[in-house]
Amino acid sequence: MKLNTKVITGNVKLNYVNVKEARTNGLSSEPKYSTTILIPKESNTIEKVYEAIYNATKNGIQTWGGQVTENLITCLKDGDTTGRKEYENSFYINATSKYRPQIVDKDLKILNPDELYNGCFGRVSINFYPYNHKESGNCGISCELLNIQKLEDGERIINRASAIDDFGVVEDGILV
Repeated sequence: MKLNTKVITGNVKLNYVNVKEARTNGLSSEPKYSTTILIPKESNTIEKVYEAIYNATKNGIQTWGGQVTENLITCLKDGDTTGRKEYENSFYINATSKYRPQIVDKDLKILNPDELYNGCFGRVSINFYPYNHKESGNCGISCELLNIQKLEDGERIINRASAIDDFGVVEDGILV
C-alpha cells in the first residue's frame, strides 16, 4: 500500500515561477513547468513536508533495491545556506511537472499564468516521489508541482544582479 505523499501548503512565497510554458533544463530534456516554493521555517507546512518525504522514502524502498541508500538526495533545502535575503528563515523546494498546473485565486477563479510572478504568495499542492537515476547513480525524493492558489501580491524577487552591482564607475577610460 502506498503512503500519502501529497501536501497542500499553507501560505508560501513563489520564486522562479515558470507556469506559462514548459521549458527544458540541464538535468532533463523533457520540457516542464516549475516553481521554487519558499516555506517559512516556523510554518506548519514543514511538518507536512517532512511526513510526505518520509512516506515517499518508504514508498521508494523497492525502487532502490530494498533499502534506503546512504546518500539519499531530497528536494527540501535550507534557504539559510543560500546567502539570499529572500530565502532567510525558510526552507525551499523546487517543484516541477510535465503538466501545466491549474492556477486559481482566493475565490477559486481561474487565473491567467501571467498573474503569478517571483515574490507573490500562495498555496501550492505538491506530491513527493522517489527516483532512481541508474545512469548517474543518484537516488532521492523529488517534488511534483500540481496546482497553485495565488493568495496575495508580494515584493518582486529579481533573480539577477543589477548593472550597478556588476560595474564600477569609469572616468576618462579608467576604472575608479
